[in-house]
Order: sequence, then C-alpha cells, then structure tokens
Amino acid sequence: MIFLAKLGIGVLGTALVGGAALSSEGFIYVNVQEKHPGGTHVHVFVPAALVPTALHFVPRHNFADSAHDMRDALPIIDAAIPALNECPDGVLVEVKDPGEHVLVTKRGGSIIVDVNDPDETVHVSVPLIAAQSAIHQIAEARLMD
Repeated sequence: MIFLAKLGIGVLGTALVGGAALSSEGFIYVNVQEKHPGGTHVHVFVPAALVPTALHFVPRHNFADSAHDMRDALPIIDAAIPALNECPDGVLVEVKDPGEHVLVTKRGGSIIVDVNDPDETVHVSVPLIAAQSAIHQIAEARLMD
C-alpha cells in the first residue's frame, strides 16, 4: 500500500512539474466566431511552449519566403520585443473603418489582436517571448535545408 502511495505521489509530482514547464512561456489563445447563422466557433487555448515543437512538423519549404524576410528583420524584432515587454500596457494600433474595427494591444507579456468585421469576430493573444522564439525558428528554417 505504501508503494502505491509513493507511486501516486511520483506521478502527481511529475504531472505538476510537466504542467509548470508547459505553461512557463504563457498561453496562446485564439477565439474566432463567424457571425452568420450556424457559423463556426473556434476556441483554442494552448501552452506557448508547444509552438517550437509544432513548428518542427511543418515542412521547411513552407517557410522559404518568410524565412528570408524574417532573417532580414531579426535585429529589429530582437530590439522591439524586449522594449515591448518593458512598455506599459495599452493600445498599440487601432484601425476603425465602416463596419470593421482592429485593435492591437499589449497586456502583460502578450500582444492581443482583436478584429471585428461584418463576417466574424477574432481574438488572438500571443506571449511576446513565444512570438520571438517562433520568429527565430522560422527565420532559421531555410538555413537547415
């Protein structure tokens, strides 16, 4: 009986440490709601630490043009992301057109994009550190070929 208790504590401890590691970079949240009757509602909430692993499964040729463009911008991105982390929370960009509204904000360590148009409502929240990591991985993809 004591063996089972120790085994249970070991399994629970491993699950807690694994959960803490997965959530260490924050979470990516995507919510898309189509506005027409019977429209699709997509709701995704995943640990940002999974992004680098998921990018390994994307064929490298899909990154060809993006990798070249991103490599040129890496110094700017590497300077901007720490600066964004340090700046106060608030609105970064807001675009209002008849029937459309786009809002890009910084909250905590995340960039949040909200889009509201006649067809759908979109909300995306991405931790800055995860975005920087993914950008570097995509930029380096072509170098690995």
